[in-house]
Order: sequence, then structure tokens, then C-alpha cells
Amino acid sequence: MNPKKWLRQQVNRSLLAWTGRFGEVRQPDKWVFIVGCYNSGTTLLHDVLASSPDVAHLPREGQYCTDQLLVPSTVGLARSWALHPELFTLDAAQESVPDANRLQRQWCSMMSEPERKVYLEKSIPNAARIPWLNASFPNASFIGIVRNGYVVAEGIRRKAGRPLAQGARQWAVSNEIMLRGLESVERAQVISYEDFTRSPEQTIRKLLHFLGLPESQNMMQGSEWTIHGVQSSIKNMNHVSLQRLGTEDKKVIEGSAAELLGRLGYLEAG
Repeated sequence: MNPKKWLRQQVNRSLLAWTGRFGEVRQPDKWVFIVGCYNSGTTLLHDVLASSPDVAHLPREGQYCTDQLLVPSTVGLARSWALHPELFTLDAAQESVPDANRLQRQWCSMMSEPERKVYLEKSIPNAARIPWLNASFPNASFIGIVRNGYVVAEGIRRKAGRPLAQGARQWAVSNEIMLRGLESVERAQVISYEDFTRSPEQTIRKLLHFLGLPESQNMMQGSEWTIHGVQSSIKNMNHVSLQRLGTEDKKVIEGSAAELLGRLGYLEAG
């Protein structure tokens, strides 16, 4: 292993060990969890909401800011946790693992502005942990985002080297689990990537209202965001991925995800 990488890992372990034991458990007005499949706009949505002056956030995905949650890449499931959902599923009755108190200490210790009243977290596998998170974090709210399954499957193939069928299965299974989990909690909102990119200001206004937060005039006006490593305004990029898919590619995706594609209105979009 690269010595610098090894050193970073040791420092991170030490930090998590300390914060997990001695970090302060804070009580924000609410915890907000963004959930969705890979390549669905979760990072963009997180970054826009994190720009609110009332919202604190973690420096990276919450799964990397704790030693209590399984990270897909550590078990050979990079961008593909839903191929083995049993490894990540947590329900409201689960008490022993992970340690919710330790997790809260770690996340609270890393929040950007801990005095703010809303704490924001985003981790893709948390779509399988919604009931447990709802039971473990006071005043939890959830925002789910869905995107065209053809586009998501293509992105998983391109970024993780997974076959299209696996990318489509990841999209279908993870969204099924997410939507089922969101139906089980009191405070949940679901949006689509397509609506978000078509009307970003209206979508963010709707979400701020859902979270009980005031609108911030500076959040969206003239703003650019880092999207796939590029500074850009918010716009729908589905056409780029769809152009990479041939007729046979789309048939492969439909073979793994046709039912949900149809139910969510994407089947003809491909």
C-alpha cells in the first residue's frame, strides 16, 4: 500500500475512534438524509441544500465519516450495493450494530457549522437504512431522488465498469428499497432529477418548505455547481448518456428493470 494512503487511513481511524468515544452528541432541530441511486443527482442536490445558511453538512458522504456503516467498495460492490442488499439493510428494530450513539458522535463532530439547526447527510447505501435512521436520529426527514434508469445504468457501466444488466439491477433494486423505506416514515419527500433540473428554483423552494426552512435569495441566483468535476449551472444531462446507448443496450436494461421503468414513467423515455 502507498505509504501516504496508509498514513491517511491510520489518521482517519484514530479520528473516528476519538470522536466516536468523546465527540459531543448535538441536538439539531432535524436531521435530513438525502437518498437515491448512484448517478441520480444526490450530490448536486446535497450541495445546493448545503448552501443554505441554516444547514450544516459533513465534508464528504457520511459513510466515510464513521466506522459504523459498511462501505460498498470495501466488499467489492463499488456503485453496486443493491447486488447484495442484505449486507446493507437495517430496520427500525436493529439495536446492536451499528452503534447509533457512536455514529451520532462521529457525524456531529464533523459537521461544518455545528451550531446550525439542520444537519444534512448523504450516503447512497442509506437507501437501505431508512427505517433504522428514522428510529435512531431525532426528527429525521428524508429526501429521495430518482432519475431515468437508462441513464443511471449507463453511468454505472461507464464509471464502475459494471455490465449494463448489473447497473440496471442496481437502479431497480435500490429504488424499490428506497421507495418502500420512504413510505414507512412520517417525514419524506421524493423528487425526480428531471423535475429538479427543469425547475431547480421551484424544486429547492419546495424542499425548503418541506424542511421548514426560509428561502435564501442567494442560494440559486447566478450559481454554478460542480457537476462531474465541471463547474456548471443546473441542467439536465440525460441526453449525453442516452446517446451512448444503442437499441440492444436499452433492451438489456429493460430486461433487468422494465417494471420499475414503466411505473416511474421512464420506459418510453429510453
